[in-house]
Amino acid sequence: MKKISILFAAALFLGSCNSSKKIVYLQDIETNKVENIATKNQIKVEPGDQLQIVVSCKDPELAAILNMPLVGFQAATDRVNTSNSIITYTVDQQGNIDFPIIGSVNVAGQTKEEVRQTITEMIKKAELIQDFVVTVDFANLKIYLMGEVGSPGTYTITDHNINIFQALAMGRDLTINGLRDQVYVIREENGQRISYRMDLRSKEIFNSPAYYLKQNDVVYVKPSRMRANQSTVSGNSFQNTSFWISLASIFTTIYLAFIK
Repeated sequence: MKKISILFAAALFLGSCNSSKKIVYLQDIETNKVENIATKNQIKVEPGDQLQIVVSCKDPELAAILNMPLVGFQAATDRVNTSNSIITYTVDQQGNIDFPIIGSVNVAGQTKEEVRQTITEMIKKAELIQDFVVTVDFANLKIYLMGEVGSPGTYTITDHNINIFQALAMGRDLTINGLRDQVYVIREENGQRISYRMDLRSKEIFNSPAYYLKQNDVVYVKPSRMRANQSTVSGNSFQNTSFWISLASIFTTIYLAFIK
């Protein structure tokens, strides 16, 4: 009986250690050590993005020529949308927006700061107004969380430098059945699709091109085998072959402990 107790305690200890290695994030990170942060990826404008662009100056009437009334925009083009009285410009498939007075402006591949500079220079060149300020922001940045996360779904992001951990926190973290070493980021850009596999248990994740997310990224967390087995008919784990193998192994271990 004593042998069985020791064996059972050892099995629990080993099982606990093994589970910890599967669950804990950033296991190899060094504490109290300063590390340089790589340059954060700036989200760049892509076709289909919506931009909020506002031109302002001391004289609202002068700025009005570059901030046309909402009705005027709706009548002028279907590539300009309105929501809560904020004008948004939708980037077409050629990477252009139609801006009042100035006309077509190519913004694809630019950061929001670069778009601001582009429009500012074009207004100055046209000598339309003086002492003005241009503000630019994204209006529709979204990411998608799928698989073994607490709350899968579509999430609007306001932080242009959101990382994978922050994104998963928005979805209430991984469930206990999510594989920490099999988190995938699926990204489409420049007419191509690429998938990144990420291991949340290792600090090497900081070096991944997908550590900082981009608009329209899909984050998928693969389920554990136990979770996947629950999708069998009626969700009965007793139908799974591995269950019976594991059970036979346990009984064999106990039997050998008795006969020694």
